[in-house]
Order: sequence, then structure tokens, then C-alpha cells
Amino acid sequence: MKERIGCRHLCCMSLVVVGIALSECTDKNNFFSGIAMADTAEPEQLEQKFPVAVDPHLLTGGMEEELRGCFDFFWNEWVRDESLPTYGLNAGDYVGLRRHVPLAIESQGFYFPVIILGIERGWIEREVGRQRVLAALDSLLQLRHFHGFYYHFIDLETGGPGWRSKNVEVSNMSTATMIAGAIVAAEYFGGDVRDRVEQLYKRIDWNWFLDPARQHFYMACHPEQVPEGKRVDERGMFGHWAAYSEHLIMYVLAAGSPEEKHAIDSRPYAAMQTPVGSYKGKPFIYCRTGSAFVYQWSHCFLDFRNIVDRKKCDWFENSRQASLAAQRFAIDSSDVVKGLGENSWGMSACMSPTDGYSGHYGSMPADRDFLLMDGTIAPYGPLGFLVFTPKQSLAALEYMRTIPELTGKYGLFDAYSFQTKSKNGRPWVAKSYLAIDKGIVALMFENYATQLIWKYLHQNSHIERGLSRLGFQYSPRSTRSTEKK
Repeated sequence: MKERIGCRHLCCMSLVVVGIALSECTDKNNFFSGIAMADTAEPEQLEQKFPVAVDPHLLTGGMEEELRGCFDFFWNEWVRDESLPTYGLNAGDYVGLRRHVPLAIESQGFYFPVIILGIERGWIEREVGRQRVLAALDSLLQLRHFHGFYYHFIDLETGGPGWRSKNVEVSNMSTATMIAGAIVAAEYFGGDVRDRVEQLYKRIDWNWFLDPARQHFYMACHPEQVPEGKRVDERGMFGHWAAYSEHLIMYVLAAGSPEEKHAIDSRPYAAMQTPVGSYKGKPFIYCRTGSAFVYQWSHCFLDFRNIVDRKKCDWFENSRQASLAAQRFAIDSSDVVKGLGENSWGMSACMSPTDGYSGHYGSMPADRDFLLMDGTIAPYGPLGFLVFTPKQSLAALEYMRTIPELTGKYGLFDAYSFQTKSKNGRPWVAKSYLAIDKGIVALMFENYATQLIWKYLHQNSHIERGLSRLGFQYSPRSTRSTEKK
């Protein structure tokens, strides 16, 4: 398999340069009762600077099945051998390809919240889930790190660089995603879980990864042996998180660090480049890759519905416009690219029928020359937009559930194409699962239904401090003129 490329798997451009068989809702697993009865270890804050508005939605039967599939994926695909240094961690990348693969550190950021939603929905007992989280955290505390940051990919058996290769970078965004999910677990369980998460978070030195001259975070680092031909600085740093991408959550985490000497101020966020474009709709800040996940990733954890920054930028509305543009682009492209259309849209980084894993799938506005238009759709693309465009995302889900062989034991597979390698009207299907794909779907579905993940992350005092330090303000949507569609 080719080495992964694309925004999210570096998580963003370092390598490109850049199911739920939730049974019928019962009193036991209905999300209303689940949230009301959550047994938090410590009292919830009475007043929050960035409260999460309660807006519950019942899931359709198809959504329940997909969410349960996502949960089963995370719960079943883990390191079970207690003798290994990665015991307890999620090992769910490329499941289905029948080959050895390492675990991805960012996958843990989805793993922790998925365990929590599984508890709340009655699929596992609270203590069983807590013990799994503790096992994973204990392994993370012992694994090799560099100023608190981890290798992007980690070998299950050795705890060293994944793929057993010197080409594996140390990734700040992967580490940031992990700690975001861990904070959700800390707030949910409290006690010894919180203590461990605090240790992990406190030792991350965000300034180590900051280019002070440009006020951009470097993208990744080779702190030991630099791969031949790699363009790095004297410390092994390469690339920059210069323009808008999936990394909004990293600014918040860095600004809110529990260790003040490791925290950043508001300058890196203010220095982020914010190109504006549109596609037959309202303009919005976009990423040149056009990948759907860019507009979803940070929103899996942070509830931007009722907050704006100093410039009154509304990131929730920004992603809503990106979702609408992605659907329009697919509809307009349907005449020349088979398989795209009203319910088959939201192109995003995924497995490719011709190129292994590719980060070149996206929608306009984007760098059109960058886009690979071979009809490949990742189901998580439209589903990850659920909180922004529920009607369109639900229609896409129902359509994709009718596609032959696209659904497996953990729900929808990673990708399909009716144009490339299709046979007799049946699509090519990437019969594999990736943790970040299933993670985005799981967290977005749960946030749409119960706001569960948002609720616990926003309880955290470090998150509140980070948002405040960056200049975000609480601004209820009801007081603003925002188009609803």
C-alpha cells in the first residue's frame, strides 16, 4: 500500500505538500434518559462561558444502525494483548485489508468519546468502558513522546514508529486530536481518568512546534533521523499550518494549556490565512484541498454554533456553506462524472480505486488542479456534515444504504465509485474501515442527537480558557441573522 497522503492523515498536507444496530429507542438507551442520568464523577459547572445549547434529535433507523456500527468498530478493534506497550489503544486503521498496519494516534481522539456514547446508549457498562479508557491512557503515558507529541503512526508491538519506518513523522495535529478526545473522557469520568489526561495534556509543549517568526505551527517533525531528501529545518521541522484547515481545535488546546509556559497566545490563530471563495452560493473560508473532513474535524469536538471570534467569524456557518457547496458541485459534475449527484456528494480524503489512499478528493471551491475526479465518494463525507445540513446528509445516508456491497459489519465501508473499476452497474467498493472515518460519523451523529461530545468538552476549564484567550465570544444564533436551510 502506498504511504498515506492528504490533509487529515498528516493531519494535513505534509505528505501532499502541501452502525448501529441501535435497537429501537427504549428508556434504557434513549438519548434523553442517557444524558439526564450521566453519572459524572464531579459536579458540572454551574456557569459556562461557552455553553452548549440543547437541541436533541431522534435518529432514524438507518442512522442508529450506522452509529452502532461505528461503536462496534472502535470497541472491537483494539490492542488486547496486555504485554504490548500499546495495550488498550484503538488499532482500527485499514481494517479489512488483511495486512499488518500500525495504530494512528489521532484515532484515539475518536475512540475515547465513542466509548462514552456507548455507555450512554447502554451498549456497555460504565465501569467496563472506564477500564478500557484507563488502559489506553496508561499506555499513552508510557509511550515515547517528544515534548508531549507522538509519532503519527505507532507500531503495535514495539511502541516505536509505525510501518517500522524512519519516514513516520511526529505529528502535532494527531496529538491534538488525541488529547481533545481524552479531555471528553476526563470530564465524563473524572477521578483517575482526569488525573491521567491532565498529565498527558500538561506535558505537551505547544511552543516547541511553533515557528515564532511566522506564528504558524510547523506541520510535523522528524526529531531523530531525517528521511533522505526530506526538506526540514535544523530541528527536523517541516511544513506549516499556515492556512485554514482542520486544525482549529489545535489553537484552542494550545491556548488553553494547563501548563502556562507551554501555552500560546492569540497570535497563531490570528496569523492563520483565511482565503475566501464560493461555489454558486455564499462565500466562505475554504481549504485548497476541498476535502469535506476539513470542515468537520474540529466541529466533532467543539460546538461553534453559538460562538464567534473577534472578527465575528462564524465557523459553524462556514462549514454549513461548505456543505451546501459540496452538494452543488457534485450535482453539477454528475453529467461528466458517473455516480455523483444530489445524494452522492461530499468528496473527501479516502481510499482510491487507483491510488491507494488519496487526499486529492474534494469539492469546489478548491485548487481544481489538485482534485482527483474519478467518481470516488467517501460515505463519511456527506454524513460528517450532518449537524450543518441534516436534510441533505440524511438523504445521502439513505441512498448509500441501497448501494450494493457498500455496507459491512461495521456499517458503510470507506469509499465507492460508479465510474472507476465498476462492473455491470455495480460500483467499486473499498471494503475497508478507517478509524477517523468512522470516528467523524460517530461523533457528528451523537452531537446531532444529544450534543453529548460537545457538552463534555465545553465543561473543561482549559477549553474555556483557550477559547477566551483566542478571542472567541458567546453569541447565540437566535440573536443573529443566520440563514436556515
